[in-house]
Amino acid sequence: MGWLASLRRLSPAERRTLILAWALLALAPLLLRVLPLRRLLTVSPCRRRPALAPERVAWLVTVAGRRVPGTRCLPMAMVTAWLLAWQGTPATLRIGVARHADRLSAHAWLECAGRPLIDTIDDGYTPIVGVPVPAR
Repeated sequence: MGWLASLRRLSPAERRTLILAWALLALAPLLLRVLPLRRLLTVSPCRRRPALAPERVAWLVTVAGRRVPGTRCLPMAMVTAWLLAWQGTPATLRIGVARHADRLSAHAWLECAGRPLIDTIDDGYTPIVGVPVPAR
């Protein structure tokens, strides 16, 4: 089954969220280069009513990320945070580090109600930064 057929199986709210996630993921790397992260997480367009479960929003962002070349964890977490905040769901963007062999690696993820939404954090990442993203 092609991606177009899969797209048709989504609800209208899910299709809108997927398309918006795709556009924001394409724009996020540029925004991260010119604005501080804390400023980006306070961007506040008009508030929408809650429409989708946080896990569903995170899944849609992950699906959109597969269609945007070079998508990394920080833009994915940031876009998920925006979409959740815009629908009235607070979350926390976390950045952590882990030692793998002889190097440190960093990872960003989003938590909602204390649970990670993007990726499972099973590689031993220790959170060093947590930025609350309030509902708008």
